[in-house]
Amino acid sequence: MTFTLLAPLGREVGFAEVHVGLIISCSSLVFTLTSPVWGRKSDHWGRKRVLLLGMVGYTFGAALFATAFSFGLKGIISGIHLYLLVISARVLMAALMSAAPSAASAYIADITSAEQRVAGMGRLGAARTLGAILGPATCGVLAAIGLLTPLYIGVIIALISTILLAIVLQEPPLSTPRSTPRLKMKLLDKRYFPYILVGFTTFLAFSMSSQTIGFYIQDRFNLPGRDTAQALGNGMMVAASMSFIAQAFFASRLKLSPIRLMNFGLPILMTSYGLLLFAGSLTMLVVFLGGVGLGLGMVSPGFTAGASLAVGPDEQGAISGLVSACPAAGFVMGPIFGTSLYQIDHTLPYICSCMLMLPLTLFVWWFGHKKRH
Repeated sequence: MTFTLLAPLGREVGFAEVHVGLIISCSSLVFTLTSPVWGRKSDHWGRKRVLLLGMVGYTFGAALFATAFSFGLKGIISGIHLYLLVISARVLMAALMSAAPSAASAYIADITSAEQRVAGMGRLGAARTLGAILGPATCGVLAAIGLLTPLYIGVIIALISTILLAIVLQEPPLSTPRSTPRLKMKLLDKRYFPYILVGFTTFLAFSMSSQTIGFYIQDRFNLPGRDTAQALGNGMMVAASMSFIAQAFFASRLKLSPIRLMNFGLPILMTSYGLLLFAGSLTMLVVFLGGVGLGLGMVSPGFTAGASLAVGPDEQGAISGLVSACPAAGFVMGPIFGTSLYQIDHTLPYICSCMLMLPLTLFVWWFGHKKRH
């Protein structure tokens, strides 16, 4: 819901496109830096405690973020003061909520065998994607009431989820004793670096397109703010639906290997980014966004499961933190690049996203071939 609303909401309070991109970049940088820390903490403190800390942080941060925009829409705060308040709320939110995906991925690794890992990560990704389906769908309806309504509904949902997790979730047994010293994982470790590279580059390209698509829809089809939010919500819902199908079917049911998932998903992403430039109607644009969702839904469990399988049981929390940082790391630079390119020419973010996928596709094919031999 937040990503669906941010472009039209930013314009309503007077933020330029690059300013909106910077909000995402700052929070993503903090998310990237803190995710590995929380991943290692989950090895020591336990998955449930870290997961709940992340959910509480998300709930509080989301409430503060929505309230800041509320002040802006009412004219209570404006200009640089409003902008600093919005960024601060989002950064605080990112620093705490980054604990949740790191602990969740480690939790899945704890309760699945090597043979079940791809399917387990696929189900986790499908669960996240289900939220991404319901979020834009709900947002499209609630935005008609007011642009801030979906954000406050999201706070309530997060609070309910936190309470349910506290009651229902059982802590899995730790793979190593709490007193066992754990070394900080090196980013360039050849066991898992190829998967980290795929995750970062994929989400760098995705962030460039996703953070400008709201502006693209509004400018290309000349829509007001609320209509833009509804159209973007429909597009994101279709994209998330296709991602859900990919994660629930290709990853969980067909039992494809991580390499094969990426080999299929990356060319789909490359083609879909290119086709966005030829969307002559909102319907066609929504269809092409579905292609982006399908490709992303195959690549995500591929690099996540591949990295998890590359390390031992005592390193699952640490590798989950690194893997969780990949999407956020892509969103550090992607929104700034994307919105800056968009101000030069509306087609450049999608051309660049498409071009990034070409060498990445070749790299994964080479890496997979080398691994087999």
